[in-house]
Amino acid sequence: MAGRGSKPVQLIKLEGKSHRTKKELEHREKAERSLYTGTSFKESSVVKSDPVAHKEFLRLKKLYKKIEYVDGLDEQVINRYCMLVSQENSLQEIISGEKEFMSTEELIEMYKAINKTRDALLKLEDRLFLNPTARVKSIPKTPPEKEKPSSMAAFLARRGANG
Repeated sequence: MAGRGSKPVQLIKLEGKSHRTKKELEHREKAERSLYTGTSFKESSVVKSDPVAHKEFLRLKKLYKKIEYVDGLDEQVINRYCMLVSQENSLQEIISGEKEFMSTEELIEMYKAINKTRDALLKLEDRLFLNPTARVKSIPKTPPEKEKPSSMAAFLARRGANG
């Protein structure tokens, strides 16, 4: 079982505390920024030619306009996700239309295929923040703490107020 993935620096900063030094955080932030291309993702020709996948791509593109975290590097996984949505839809239509003509074994195989597609969709939904659980996991657990003044600053403030 693999360990938990690293949090983005912006998320660490929002949490307000970390075991990492300022130098480590600066280094990670520069590295993260170097991974962000600033380009938008594009629809592949395969997705564009598939009406169901195309519709899903347009929906995602509209939603992702407000998230800087998703960019051109995510193009392949987004297109793959759209194709899986279309595949799930096709399998569902086949089952609905041909159910009475299928043998039990064929029906079982179709349901196995649709479940396999749904599992792949769920994994991609987590990576693309497309479900509530994935979005909630990216939110800091505790609000940032207000910075307390040093003991000396507090002493001087009290002395100044009394004096």
